[in-house]
Amino acid sequence: MRIEKVNELISQELGRIIQEEIEFEPGVMATIMRTDTSETLENATVYISIFPEAKRGSAIGLLNEKIGDLQKLLNRRLFLRFVPKILFKIDDSVVFLSELDKTFDEIREK
Repeated sequence: MRIEKVNELISQELGRIIQEEIEFEPGVMATIMRTDTSETLENATVYISIFPEAKRGSAIGLLNEKIGDLQKLLNRRLFLRFVPKILFKIDDSVVFLSELDKTFDEIREK
């Protein structure tokens, strides 16, 4: 139960921080899809969806470049004894669902 609350707290607060602090290229949108924190609360993997897909590399690169600053801001904002170390990963679920939907459309057309 505690891990779920920590996941939600990190997702919400980090989302605010990214919105306030990171300037992506025009037309790029990044959304935190979920956060998975380890049982020991040492690490938190933050899954990000980035649109358009062609800009994923540069957007995740920018987040990783600024990860130290984002971590410091997160540490200041969360009232936890120990704030997990964040790691960003691309969330492919939206792309996968889009491709799956496209495949179903093609099957229906046949």
